[in-house]
Amino acid sequence: MSRIGIVATYTLQEVRRDRLFWGLLPLILFVIALAFFMRETSIVAGTEAFSRSYIALSTLAAAVFIVLLVVSSMYREIDSKAIYMVITKPLARHEYILGKFMAFSLISAGIIIIFFAGALVLGVGPVKPLAVHYILCIFEQIVMIMAALAITLGLRSLPSSLLGVAGFYIIGHSTKKMVDIGMHMASAWVPALKVFYYLFPSLSLFSAQAAVLEQGLVSWTDILFPAGYAVVYLAILFLIIAIDIRKRDF
Repeated sequence: MSRIGIVATYTLQEVRRDRLFWGLLPLILFVIALAFFMRETSIVAGTEAFSRSYIALSTLAAAVFIVLLVVSSMYREIDSKAIYMVITKPLARHEYILGKFMAFSLISAGIIIIFFAGALVLGVGPVKPLAVHYILCIFEQIVMIMAALAITLGLRSLPSSLLGVAGFYIIGHSTKKMVDIGMHMASAWVPALKVFYYLFPSLSLFSAQAAVLEQGLVSWTDILFPAGYAVVYLAILFLIIAIDIRKRDF
């Protein structure tokens, strides 16, 4: 097994022993219960309210859960000095990061698959739009995982890391609205706003919620551009991490 695989396996074993990980089942049940509650209390059609709530809550819950796992795991290794045992072994630091990233990406994919299966069982929407939406969610999650690794390794403080990742997520989902507002205010800003839109994390790309709710046409090719964007953003974040930890003694 490669050294990256060894780190990934070790991380999965550590996460399995983490009490936070076993909060996944209550979290899933909470999402379903809250979606049913929203259906009963919403002023719009019950079915639409349930579908909208389930999609939004499952996406948010998956993001929050995986971020908490990443930040708590990395902070625990830094705080307990366990990371010293890793970086003193014949293991390149970028291999350590890639192993961590691989492990948390597998966990994230598993969570998204569970929520996707739940959406199918509960009849949230057509299969193809749901599949496209949750595949895009996986791309969003892996960007969030790499961002959480970068922020936690950079700040090395649990509260600061959580706030930093929360800020990254909020900005990522606000970028499109800020760009739309800017375009309405001044058409001359359009080229600069487009650069701003793609330079900052544009997490709104990773959603097909409208297609699910409106049962609109969706194609598998709709995944291609967000996937390419995710790969580029992952490469940028990984480069930042590699530069940051090259000479760090933690």
